Amino acid sequence: MFPQAPPFKGALRLARLSDIPRIGVVAAASFYHSSWFHYERPYFEKYPRDTLSSYRNSFRNAILDSDSIVLVVEDNLNTTEASKVYEALAGVYPAFDEQIPKEMLEKGKAVVAVASFSLLPNSKRHGQFQPEDDPPPIDDPVLSRDKHPLGGKTMDEVLHPEEVKTFKDRMVIDMMVTHPAYWRKGHATTITDWFLELAKLDGIGLGVAGAPMGKAFFSHKGFKEAKTVEIPGYEAHPSPIYAWLGLLDVKKDQA
Repeated sequence: MFPQAPPFKGALRLARLSDIPRIGVVAAASFYHSSWFHYERPYFEKYPRDTLSSYRNSFRNAILDSDSIVLVVEDNLNTTEASKVYEALAGVYPAFDEQIPKEMLEKGKAVVAVASFSLLPNSKRHGQFQPEDDPPPIDDPVLSRDKHPLGGKTMDEVLHPEEVKTFKDRMVIDMMVTHPAYWRKGHATTITDWFLELAKLDGIGLGVAGAPMGKAFFSHKGFKEAKTVEIPGYEAHPSPIYAWLGLLDVKKDQA
């Protein structure tokens, strides 16, 4: 028996494996606007399909991870949304019936925002947020030709130890994205508010690491800066990038 969790309200729900093709598009379109994207994926213009498969794989793994929670928000489909993405992605933009499940497309709906969260190790909620009755994972090779090996390696070596120290005994917001065609509609707030409710129920603090563009949003939600980490440049991206680490302490809700 799992402990009580906040209800999913409105267009918010758990992600399903059938959402993966669409999630890949949403993630690529959104992450392009982050400095991290250009640091890790300097060859994105040449290999946009590799970018899509990479994000599909990342979120597929998160959905299947019993210590993760992946949430999505649905909205009315904007049929001109491809005009809001970067040129390389627009050039390989999948047809809607290739990325959106039939039952959603018939209603004119689509996933437009997605986020993944990590529970604490040995959480009493282990396995609570796994999707039910999903199809098995499909074979989706990840070639990663859009990446430079030093990009991810440098980020892991510099940022990961700081995250481990800073986020000890906290749940963590791993990834949060909204398709640019649906910005400024409150979708990120909807997802974050649910996670804040969960944290209050459990009395567990939160952590988030993000590019500077996320600092204003998370600061507005009550996160305080723990530190800013500089990640040095390398041959394919000479300029350094920065990671903002934020913390939010919560008080456990009383029954």
